[in-house]
Amino acid sequence: MRTLSTSLARRGVLLAALCGGLLAACGDFNVTDPNNPTLDDLVKHPTKAKLAVAATGLFIGARSDVTSLIWRFGSMGREGANLAGNNQPDYQEPFFGPLATTQFGGSEWFVEYASIRSINTYLDAVPRAPDLSAEERAASIGFAQTLKAVSLFYVIEGRAALGAPVDVDRAVSATPAPFVSEDSVYGYIIGQLDEANDSLLAAGGSFPFPMPPGFNGFDTPASYAKFNRALAARAWLFRATATPACGATCYNNALTALAGSFITSNAADFRVGAYFDYSTNPGDVQNELAEPLNGTTYFALNFNVDDAQLQAGGAPDQRVVDKLSFIDPGDTTVSYQLSGFPFAVNRKFTNYFSNGAADQSAPIPIIRDEELVLLRAEANIGLNNLAAAITDLNLVRVNAGNLPPTTLTGASPKAAFIDELLYNRRYSLLWEQGSRWVDARRYNLLNTIQVAVPNGEVPTRMPIPADECAARGLGTSCNPLGT
Repeated sequence: MRTLSTSLARRGVLLAALCGGLLAACGDFNVTDPNNPTLDDLVKHPTKAKLAVAATGLFIGARSDVTSLIWRFGSMGREGANLAGNNQPDYQEPFFGPLATTQFGGSEWFVEYASIRSINTYLDAVPRAPDLSAEERAASIGFAQTLKAVSLFYVIEGRAALGAPVDVDRAVSATPAPFVSEDSVYGYIIGQLDEANDSLLAAGGSFPFPMPPGFNGFDTPASYAKFNRALAARAWLFRATATPACGATCYNNALTALAGSFITSNAADFRVGAYFDYSTNPGDVQNELAEPLNGTTYFALNFNVDDAQLQAGGAPDQRVVDKLSFIDPGDTTVSYQLSGFPFAVNRKFTNYFSNGAADQSAPIPIIRDEELVLLRAEANIGLNNLAAAITDLNLVRVNAGNLPPTTLTGASPKAAFIDELLYNRRYSLLWEQGSRWVDARRYNLLNTIQVAVPNGEVPTRMPIPADECAARGLGTSCNPLGT
């Protein structure tokens, strides 16, 4: 029975993180090797060198499920579809439903909790490393707690009102951690980020381990703290929509966090952010979403074009132009249809292309400046600071979409502001986070997403994996309908 949120053996988790993508081969773990530490050695005799290797493993673990999350959430939001054909649930469940507690619907859980387990093991070892200075310990703790928040964020985005376990740093033999509410999960995430931020601000000028290329510009404790504050702003805003009673408190805290982040009001900085990096190097992980135009797995749905607003010359939103291409640019009549899937598709995503070709080394953003501007707009909409919200919405509309400024005014209804916000989040974050589905649910607008197929459905959330329910004796109450 797999219950990784509660009872995963630490040995397998951390060894997987240490090996995956870090080394071409991990070798024999019965041999003492300072470059390839065993888990027992790390736990019992932590050192700066061993923890540096482990830190690289944590980055690897945190990114392991990101491509899966993007296409799964993106399918439910009708951004795209996985039409590989070798696993029917990948296109059957998100379009026709219902989501099962295994395969498609039960994903975005085990890998995330494996990452959290590894992080907890690392956090336990850091204070006991005799050759780490106090500042290096603070830097290491702030780094790891921030990544822990990222993994838990991915879990709760999918489960929403079902909640999730957070007290998972338990012995293998312990009682499974209880589920807590969605609001409590966001509260825990924010608490982890705040503690991490305090540690980062108490750290020195560098981390005691190498930072991956995707964190260029966020590779010191002080700059990494700006990444941390960006995540905190997102968490406060997602908490605001999950718990409306949080109201102004959530929105004001989001603005405070944004003030400490890397947000700018300069469109030239929209791509600046923290990224998970990939590569084609031996032993590393490739960005599987970077598929050539003649590939037969991931396809963009035509709703992305149909729903796009138009530029002055009649072309669709520039974000559509930048992120989509016909399967055959020379013949726009060429399409692809999988047997059993009810409509043809003729476009692919080019988010992860370089120089006109699919680039399996292309990084995937965790959070970037363009989103931060929209998060600031969202907070100001929540606080009825509508003039400030319009300024930020136009900053994105005009510079990312090449669209005319919004026609919204201070007298426009709140619903119109939400529509404008979600439109821009949809196209700015297209095929980056699956944000259309998540945002529509956050604002009770799932009915605005196209069902797209006869007798189909748009899922409301992903279910809890069956093994997690069974471990707690919860039965069918673990995945109630209507949540």
